[in-house]
Amino acid sequence: MKVSKKITRSIVFLALMTVSGTSRYLPWHLGVQFGGILGKVAFYLLRRERERSLEGLRVAFGRDKSEKELNRIARRNFQNLGKGLIEILNLRHLTRRQIESLVTIEGEEYLKAAESSGKGTVLITGHIGNWELLGAVLSLKGYRLHVIAAPLYDPRIDELIIRLRSKFNIETISRGSPSSSKKILGVLKKKEILALLIDQDTQVKGVFVNFFNQKAHTPAGAAQLALKSDATTITFFITRLPGDRHKITINKPMTLVRSDDNKKDIEVNTAIFTAKIEEHIKQYPEQWVWMHRRWKTQPPPDRG
Repeated sequence: MKVSKKITRSIVFLALMTVSGTSRYLPWHLGVQFGGILGKVAFYLLRRERERSLEGLRVAFGRDKSEKELNRIARRNFQNLGKGLIEILNLRHLTRRQIESLVTIEGEEYLKAAESSGKGTVLITGHIGNWELLGAVLSLKGYRLHVIAAPLYDPRIDELIIRLRSKFNIETISRGSPSSSKKILGVLKKKEILALLIDQDTQVKGVFVNFFNQKAHTPAGAAQLALKSDATTITFFITRLPGDRHKITINKPMTLVRSDDNKKDIEVNTAIFTAKIEEHIKQYPEQWVWMHRRWKTQPPPDRG
């Protein structure tokens, strides 16, 4: 790694620790507002991330929204990410009652039914709203969650997030680690809950499906596992509401498409999952991570 990159990462980590140490002494809502201010400042300072966000928004909404509207969405997006950062860093300092007072759950009956069915559960979501809070709340409700996550670029930040999850009894299965496949299959064999985020272009086995009318390389693992295990498959989301409260929405279990062509089934079901995520993003565009380069990997040329 280049020395300059090492220095940059150390500065980012130090800044993160400083923000964490400072904000924990603020009342919860003041801390969250502080995070929103940090996010707004970041919008103006981080030119590359701002331009990437606007680039993605233009792909998704450029035909329907003006440049002014896209800039407003991007700015609010940075503010929401800043708020989410403070919430994640300070979540461990809240009592269970305080956390539950911040979040309502809609559709929990579907998750309860899935647990009692004895088949295991595959939960699918995206990087929308405060997804770390989503897992923490369900864990506090008594659901044993195992989350598949790609390691972050800085091992120190990765370890911090893993520790935060573990405080809520959430196991992190690092994608691509030597033991990950065994752990993933073990979760479903034990009929427990496996949660996956499938809305990013990462270096994993995937398929190209439509995402805002553009072909996007999408992890295929959720569809593969759901088809192989016959687990109950559910999409779920968390949404930031006015006043910085949150709503978790657990949707009805999906009926998977099955045929004699497993490869095609994986692609079709991944497309269905992705369409559900897109539908939610359209409702709350300021809550998705637009700075991620979602269409980075290009599909192979059509030889047909």
